[in-house]
Amino acid sequence: MANQEHVKLASSGPDALDSWRENNPDVKLDLEEANLSGVNLAGTKIHEANLKGANLTKARLSKANLAGSDLTGADLSEADFGQAGMAGVDLSGATVNNVNFFWTDMKGASMKGAEVKSCRMNRVNLIGADLTNADFSQSNMIEADLRNTNMTNTRFHSSMMNGADLSRANMVGADFHLAMIRDSMWIATDVRGASFTQASLHRSDFNLAKWDNTTTFPDNFDPENTGPKDVNE
Repeated sequence: MANQEHVKLASSGPDALDSWRENNPDVKLDLEEANLSGVNLAGTKIHEANLKGANLTKARLSKANLAGSDLTGADLSEADFGQAGMAGVDLSGATVNNVNFFWTDMKGASMKGAEVKSCRMNRVNLIGADLTNADFSQSNMIEADLRNTNMTNTRFHSSMMNGADLSRANMVGADFHLAMIRDSMWIATDVRGASFTQASLHRSDFNLAKWDNTTTFPDNFDPENTGPKDVNE
């Protein structure tokens, strides 16, 4: 269970937390299963915090530093993490619906089995992240950086992913049904066993990618000829 002093501190807002942090730079906040719904912690330093099972619905954490924090099983629905530092966070099994991750640094994060539906993830940095069995359906991931990620059995139904970089990712069993993924990069990506039924992959680069008869591309789609680039590109 959470440290109640830490819960009270987090509930008091960014100024109180920042003041406490100046005198306690190395203390890791224990907020396990805390109810922090609607809390304002924008711009604060709560890195390596214990937030297992915490309720962070509608919380404001834009530009906060949560690097290395444990958010397994937490509920982040409708929260704002825009431009936050979330490298190495653990969101395994978390509920992450309708969350703002615009330009957020989530490099090396674990989101195994997380529900990440209808999120704003434009330009999010997920390099090297583990997204195994997660569900990103209907999320906006335009120009997201997904290089070297593990997307085994990950769902991207109806997601908007134009301009995303998925190079060198492993996506065996990934499902991109109805996804919009134009002008994207798939260099040296393993798409064996992935499904792209009714997805749009126009002008995407599959150079050195791996696919076989277990890969389901859209009808009449040729990964070696995905269409001409725009005149101004």
